Amino acid sequence: MAQSLAYMGGGSGSAGGGTPSSSSRFSLPTSPPTSSTPSSASFYSHSTNPSTSTVSAPLPKRDGSRIVSAGPSSLQQTLFPSSSHQAPTSILDRPLNRTKGAEVSLGAFAFLFAEIVSYSQSRVDSVTDLEKRLSTLGYEAGQRILSLVLLRNTQQAGGKDPKREHRLIPILQFVHTQVYRYCFGKPADGLERSVEGEDEYMLTLNQPPLTQHISIPKDLSQLSCEAFTAGIVEGVLDGLDVPARVTAHTVGTDQYPQRTVILIKLDQKVMDREEALGK
Repeated sequence: MAQSLAYMGGGSGSAGGGTPSSSSRFSLPTSPPTSSTPSSASFYSHSTNPSTSTVSAPLPKRDGSRIVSAGPSSLQQTLFPSSSHQAPTSILDRPLNRTKGAEVSLGAFAFLFAEIVSYSQSRVDSVTDLEKRLSTLGYEAGQRILSLVLLRNTQQAGGKDPKREHRLIPILQFVHTQVYRYCFGKPADGLERSVEGEDEYMLTLNQPPLTQHISIPKDLSQLSCEAFTAGIVEGVLDGLDVPARVTAHTVGTDQYPQRTVILIKLDQKVMDREEALGK
């Protein structure tokens, strides 16, 4: 070190030949010590041999009001890495192609859906209100699922917009196969027309995945948690300009006790458009 501060025990005296002020207890040497023997007041020893030196790393240098590290890596880079290495802060920043074909375990999805049902149940007073709440959540999910499915179809077509269906049956088949398979890994078990009305169609789910791990109490025996799936179907149809009222009904059999029918009640303007296109 070019300069050193030496603490004086008391009284007046000199250190290294300098004459201190009478009001100061410290003195700065004006000339280097004449003796090669280290001073007894020095607390650090320096060696010319790097292997025995007590200082193994370069000390930081003071540059104005900042301290610049002389080491190979900066503390600022360690604590605050560059933005290029930071993970995306939003799910919208993630590339869609990386999540293509990604699957979520049925156990995790069932646990999440059970919590959704429990949360919704604590905020309603009747089974009808609970089904409406689940249907509303499913409708919002269906709107987003439709956008994602159409975008994936466009990417598979090489950037060209795929053919858009306007007839009713191809649209229902699109929901039965592509949309349901995208959500649950396989198409729905059946699609048929109701014998009670021309404006009613039914999606059949023999083993609905949402209700396999949900136990419904006896006082809520009329509840169908597949109202969430019905909301998804209604949201997709509404996005395809096919307004309809979609509800879920449990129609169990000996082979499939949880068999569910998704009833699609089409709007009258859909039937009028279908009649006009059929001519």
